[in-house]
Amino acid sequence: MKKLLFALIVLIVLAAGAAAAGLYYVRPDPMLNLDHGTVSLKDKAMDMAKRMSFDLRLSEEDVNDVLKAYLEEHPQRGPDVTVEGAQFGLSDDRMTADLRLLWKDRVPFGMRVVYRLEWRDPDLEAVVESVRVKDVSLPNDLVDSLSVPIGQELPELLKIKDVAFSGHEIIIRFRKPELSDLRKLLE
Repeated sequence: MKKLLFALIVLIVLAAGAAAAGLYYVRPDPMLNLDHGTVSLKDKAMDMAKRMSFDLRLSEEDVNDVLKAYLEEHPQRGPDVTVEGAQFGLSDDRMTADLRLLWKDRVPFGMRVVYRLEWRDPDLEAVVESVRVKDVSLPNDLVDSLSVPIGQELPELLKIKDVAFSGHEIIIRFRKPELSDLRKLLE
């Protein structure tokens, strides 16, 4: 009986140690948060129009601010997962998201998601390429793709021609306004 009790206590201690080690391993970066600046695509577009340019450049910081604002408004990323912090990075047509998440309002963990960026008028689509918790790869279907409605944020006069990805920025190219568009503006 003593051997069984001792074995049970050892098993409980080992299980508790393994659980603590697992929680320590998946812990998120405490510096990740959802603090962000304000990015007005309308204002950027109007400044671009004043300069008589047809390219609008969104820096990595702009994209970071837009996506953090979106996540602040929609932190629930599944039935049991809430986003508490994020940091986004751009590298050509790839976007990396370092996330601080909370599972079932109890267990914090960090995750890195790599997205492939695509322009699908009028939205910028971020399609999941890989999902990792530290060095452990997870199935891509655990995370939803993102859709950033860029076209809806712009003045009606501006029509997006295409979107290019260059280094650490996104370049939005607009069509030249037609005479009918300018008439609508004056009405």
